[in-house]
Amino acid sequence: MRALILCGSKRGGFTSSMCESFASGLNSENIETDIVYPLELDINHCTGCGYCSKNMVCNIEDDMEHIYEMFKKADLLVLSSPVRFSGPSSVIKVVVDRFQPFWYCKSQHPSYALALMNGGGKHPEFKNLISVFKALSITIGMKWMGDISIPDTDSNEPDFVRDSAYEFGKETGITLNSENRI
Repeated sequence: MRALILCGSKRGGFTSSMCESFASGLNSENIETDIVYPLELDINHCTGCGYCSKNMVCNIEDDMEHIYEMFKKADLLVLSSPVRFSGPSSVIKVVVDRFQPFWYCKSQHPSYALALMNGGGKHPEFKNLISVFKALSITIGMKWMGDISIPDTDSNEPDFVRDSAYEFGKETGITLNSENRI
């Protein structure tokens, strides 16, 4: 089993800590992981040109091609983002929008998807992030496995975020292994 984790923030913050700890939890259950930081890549916005509707591939030549290749080989897609104005970060939203070719060609994709989310305030609004991430999952045909939503990261210690994400990763790994009888 293999997981592709798309981190919708920079390295070194709570979101990347969640991704890394979640990956460690998966690794403890013998699931290989790739963490990708789209912010470090050259990924352009979807232009809505319609090319993918006829050709089943995107015609934009950029680093998204590398993500597509990892996506096709993964069993689990993990979308991670901090809350930004009650929605996903612009970094992860650009990537989500670029999965448009898989709307038309529903083959070669992970079987499962889930989300890792956090917010600095005491009561961040996670429902809009979940809506975007679930829509991608449903549209492409991936089974939604749930999410972890950690509020109040401005007041919590990084260890709390890491421990919570690790346990969620471990539980996810156990579930995937039992469903796939690994």
